[in-house]
Amino acid sequence: MAFGSGSGNRQTFSEINITPLTDVFLVLLIIMILIAPLINQSSLKVEPPVASHGKAEQQNKTITVEVSKEGTIAVNGIKVSDQNTPISRVQGLVSNALKNEFEKMGTKDIPVAVRADQESRQKYVVSVLDAAAGVGVKKLRIVTLQNDNY
Repeated sequence: MAFGSGSGNRQTFSEINITPLTDVFLVLLIIMILIAPLINQSSLKVEPPVASHGKAEQQNKTITVEVSKEGTIAVNGIKVSDQNTPISRVQGLVSNALKNEFEKMGTKDIPVAVRADQESRQKYVVSVLDAAAGVGVKKLRIVTLQNDNY
């Protein structure tokens, strides 16, 4: 590409100006820095389904995992983690607790029931589900709220 001033003197332009590209990247970086904290704060609410018909949960042959709205997780009534436990450790703690319960009962064919509070955060429920899948749970159910209005 040749640029000239109109006279016979021709210069070739062989350098690329990257200043506009750098400006665009800096603006994108600033936008990402401003938005990143907002992404961490967002959370999805987990609403358990409501059953109008159905049987109450049988407690005797079920491992129950309860997730409170504060992030406290208990396996068969034994507290495994609380709201101060980092989310990265929750899955391992729940896995160990489930393994202990399976060893007590002698088999992995026992169903696991996950009971989450309506206000609990999705990251805790997903960690519990991932831990159950990692341990090899074959029967998993989400406990519904019983609605007696029908």
